[in-house]
Amino acid sequence: MTMHTPLISVIVPVYNQEAYVAACIGSLRAQTMDDVEVIVVDDGSTDDSVRVMRNAIAGDTRFAIVEQANQGVAVARNTGLGMARGTWICFIDPDDCVDPEYLATLYGETRAHPHADVIMSACVAFDSAGERRQRFFPSGFVVTDEAGKKPLYRQLMDGAYMQDAGFVTAIGVPWGKLYRRALLTEHDLRFDPALPRMQDNLFNMEVFRAAHELVYVDYAGYHYRIGGLGVRTMANTSKGLYHPAIDARTRLMRDYQLDTDAELRQAWATEQVNLYYQELKAVAALAPRDWNAIRRACRRRAQALRPRLAAVDRQVLPKAGRLKYAMLTNRFMTTVAATLLWKNHGE
Repeated sequence: MTMHTPLISVIVPVYNQEAYVAACIGSLRAQTMDDVEVIVVDDGSTDDSVRVMRNAIAGDTRFAIVEQANQGVAVARNTGLGMARGTWICFIDPDDCVDPEYLATLYGETRAHPHADVIMSACVAFDSAGERRQRFFPSGFVVTDEAGKKPLYRQLMDGAYMQDAGFVTAIGVPWGKLYRRALLTEHDLRFDPALPRMQDNLFNMEVFRAAHELVYVDYAGYHYRIGGLGVRTMANTSKGLYHPAIDARTRLMRDYQLDTDAELRQAWATEQVNLYYQELKAVAALAPRDWNAIRRACRRRAQALRPRLAAVDRQVLPKAGRLKYAMLTNRFMTTVAATLLWKNHGE
């Protein structure tokens, strides 16, 4: 007996989301499109997420819960990919939700663009202060050749590129998209669990490279919950957890020969400096609120970062990037940065 192949496999990675995951599952159960499977991967939650998910699913046979030991979101998403049977893959984060027509609308674009490998969409970003619609590209943005992919690569490195002021996320996220599963299988595209940060951004960089056609639809049926920059995020940034992703992006820039493009080379150099400066800010924010303590912490981290900064093409940096570069490489300017961060205590 041949097993039915659903049109879409939805993958939801979950870790300690008891407060939000029921709403996420509820929005998926309410979809107007029925020919889907939903794979919910619990990544070793220590709260009540699994019980909440079981109650929310309430026997709906389209849903499956997979429980595994905590290994990180990259492994959780890969687990879902390994189980998926659908023609298309869709990722949804467990603290987000989608409109009832979300899957049907994105799938409709695959019918309108039968050669598309990726369908991308807008979103509604929300928090306790309210919500705002966010679009990543102009309506009708379609890529059918390598030259047309440049805006995609650019926004992966510069979130502000082609976006309205006040944006809160960028095209590097895995949600808000449909991926053709055959493309992911053919090129063995997965999330890299060796990357503590930016696995999704690097995954999309590889997907964009492999795809023959990518389509953006200016439809905002995905509701993205904005997360705050808390102490945990600061602590992780201060540990240099972005370094492996920086190294991986450098390799891809070289392998894809994107480093021969002046605009992308500048965007990449700027992103590296911005990430290293965020690390300096995190170190300052976690130091005691004392000028000498912050100055010493900043100097130590700047010194440690200098071998990495030596690999940055500083000649292509814009003015703001050159200033941050100086604050990271010049001892006097590092003290200036420490003073500014002390006045704002790392903010």
